[in-house]
Amino acid sequence: MPQSIRSILGKPRVGKARARPSSSQAPQAPSPRRKRPSVKHHQNDDDDDDDGDDDDALFPAKFGDVGAAPVLTPRDELRLRDVIQAMRYVRSHMFSPVPASGLTSTRTAEVLNYRVSMPPLVTTGHVNAVLTSPPGKIEREVVELVGKGILRKVRVERRGGMGDALVETEDLEEMLSRAVVSGELSDGAKVKFLRILQDNATAQRVSGTGRGDEDLTACQTDELVRAGFLTSSTAAVPGNSLHVRPEDRTTLTSIQHVSRFASGTVSAVGGQNAIHLAGGGGGAPALTRRDGDDGGLAAFRIAVPGHGRYLKLADGAVDWVREALGKTKWGEGPESWLKEKFEGNGLYGTRWKEFWGVEWEWVLGQAVGLGVVEVFETGSVGKGVRALGG
Repeated sequence: MPQSIRSILGKPRVGKARARPSSSQAPQAPSPRRKRPSVKHHQNDDDDDDDGDDDDALFPAKFGDVGAAPVLTPRDELRLRDVIQAMRYVRSHMFSPVPASGLTSTRTAEVLNYRVSMPPLVTTGHVNAVLTSPPGKIEREVVELVGKGILRKVRVERRGGMGDALVETEDLEEMLSRAVVSGELSDGAKVKFLRILQDNATAQRVSGTGRGDEDLTACQTDELVRAGFLTSSTAAVPGNSLHVRPEDRTTLTSIQHVSRFASGTVSAVGGQNAIHLAGGGGGAPALTRRDGDDGGLAAFRIAVPGHGRYLKLADGAVDWVREALGKTKWGEGPESWLKEKFEGNGLYGTRWKEFWGVEWEWVLGQAVGLGVVEVFETGSVGKGVRALGG
């Protein structure tokens, strides 16, 4: 019995002895846990440094500013003597050649079709960016060329307002001829439209349809609008003027206007565009007006087909430049660094993936022309590009 009692009493002692090591090891368990967060913290810091763009590390200090630098190289500048040469140079250097290999046949066809549809426009700011002449001299030359009918200045809508663009009259006439061949435009509409352009070299708007033989008919006006050579123009848009009547701010249907017409007519309820202007309907507003109905559009702005595609490409490329400089410490960087970053890895870089192979030189000129960046001589790493916040 005593032996059995000792054996029984000895078991708890053995159990306590076994439990003590586990209790002694308990305070050691959190120690590696306390070390792990510190290790992870350092690893995250290293990962952040590796994943970052390293722009601040590359450009920790501001570059020297020796003076303004031209967008083009001196060799290219010597070849540009006037506005026409500058426009043709900009257009010819807009896209890089399509490579013979590296792109699929489908992608090659998409790129070629996209470039064919690009209008022959050049913004006035881009012309000023590539020419070294004073802006006043360039403007006088543009006015002279427009007055002689050699150039045509058009107003194109862009984010935040309107912008001026230039197109050669010969190119515009060629576009009209292609529209006739494709069936988008009748020959009569083309002849009358060209006559109007020749008689009004500096005009940017065309009056509404008239009744004379020299005026565009309603059908011809519709053809030109659908083909992209005319766009609707309104005098005022609600929200842009403080003098718009209260009811016009919400529906664009003026009580003063509809009260002048007899009950039961279309004009008595706001005209043919009442539903569209009030925010309803999915179609476009009416492009012509009936005789005696002043509810339609009174004038049309001269346009160039495809100008929306042109502005989308230009704005996207300029936004890329703005974002790239925004990642640096001082909002500036070497021009060579920006070019290399834009072109990326050849066919698989930003230039070909997002911007259809547009040339970096064209992008830089567009950004300078819009006042988004300026180019300057650093005195150490060549040309520098600085964001202006435009």
